[in-house]
Amino acid sequence: MRVFARTVVTIGLLGCLGAGTAQASSITLYGGNGGHNDGTSQNDGSLVIVDQTNASISVVGHPGNVTRLTGLAFGSSTLLWGSTLVTSAFPPPPSIPPSSALIGINPDTGALLSTIAITSVTGLSLSIADLAVQPGTGTIFGVSGPNGPGPASLFTINPTTGVSTLVGALTASFASIGFAPNGTLYASVAGFQGGPINPRLVTINTGTGAFLTSLPTTDFFGAFGIRPTDGVIFGGTGDEHELFTINAVTGAQTLVGDTGLNFVGDLAFRPVPEPATLVLLGSGLVAAIARRRHSRQIRG
Repeated sequence: MRVFARTVVTIGLLGCLGAGTAQASSITLYGGNGGHNDGTSQNDGSLVIVDQTNASISVVGHPGNVTRLTGLAFGSSTLLWGSTLVTSAFPPPPSIPPSSALIGINPDTGALLSTIAITSVTGLSLSIADLAVQPGTGTIFGVSGPNGPGPASLFTINPTTGVSTLVGALTASFASIGFAPNGTLYASVAGFQGGPINPRLVTINTGTGAFLTSLPTTDFFGAFGIRPTDGVIFGGTGDEHELFTINAVTGAQTLVGDTGLNFVGDLAFRPVPEPATLVLLGSGLVAAIARRRHSRQIRG
């Protein structure tokens, strides 16, 4: 009977772990708000959660003295990287090229964890329009902008020093980037003529910045993210505050909803814990229960 009781407890615990794993498949979409800090937008610079079914917004928090978040990318399930940009006049280009910082953000509270200026290898300030973390390597990629007429350029960014290494110039003035689960780098890109023109969905060679494929789209997406569980591409139109899904094969857009006066500047999906971590946790709990019951048997 004692052995049977232990087996029941073990099976019940593993069942709970299985349920937790299933629940972890529902992945959260985060957004970083832009805005003009002039009353036309709300929650400027805040970290928000974006509903993937209707685009409604809930504010997580604000990472200190930040007026605009241009890029978001998770380094892990508990560390969120962001790129900042000072508020500038619209339309681009601004009279003075803005500069960016790479910041670490607590995704649970929105609190600022770290900050460092983003510079070129020669020490010049860079403005970063978007961030993406490469699956498998953890390398942080960034695209320069918005500086008006292009080209935008693709960089890798050292999170310790903030120094950015040029990968290559892009055949576009505006770009927002995101990695698919298989490691393909996608981007929403556009030319410049008083604002974004000729928008396209492209894939990019991460070694050179060259475009590998290109599809026309109706809109340019200043906010861009790819859901790692199924590869669905999401794009937001910033000041026009609309959220879409984008078909990777045709470039067709499907409206999800309106983010209201929250001008979402980028999108990032929070990773779920690795299944191996959950299994190890479960094994530890099962072993602890077994030891506890064994000690009770000895005392009995």
